Amino acid sequence: MTDPNSNLIRYEGLLTSEVRVQLADLLMAIALTNLGSRGDLKKLFGVAVELLDNAQRYCSAGSVSFQWRIQGSELVIEISNLADKADADRLLAIVSSIQSMTAEQIAEAFKQQLQDPAFGEKGGAGLGMLQIARKVGNRITAAVSPESDGAYRCTSQVTTQLRA
Repeated sequence: MTDPNSNLIRYEGLLTSEVRVQLADLLMAIALTNLGSRGDLKKLFGVAVELLDNAQRYCSAGSVSFQWRIQGSELVIEISNLADKADADRLLAIVSSIQSMTAEQIAEAFKQQLQDPAFGEKGGAGLGMLQIARKVGNRITAAVSPESDGAYRCTSQVTTQLRA
């Protein structure tokens, strides 16, 4: 096992499809090496890939910052990217909503989102975050801060308890 407070992976740069695939492959290797054989490894990997997919889909410009780290007995997955105001507002709204939901409410919201014909132009309005919440519950946070160029820096963080 790794140090109880360590970065397993940190990436800062452009997030192209090729980079996303390479990060996913690297994540799986790092997870197997540092987290060992675990029943929830597929879930943790899925959360990281979903965050990367969301960042690639919604990044308006510039680089992405991605981090997968262990803090004490928790795994923290964090991603930060630039987005336009509408996407930043949508992120805050869905995360705020998720934070007050039970597991059953998350499952129902996910089901409703799948049946909603009014998806946004980039996909479901919050479907990716609801998919993550189905795996980790409401342990998702989001922060948005305006940048000087009119874009918004969106940072999403998912925390989950590490199990032996």
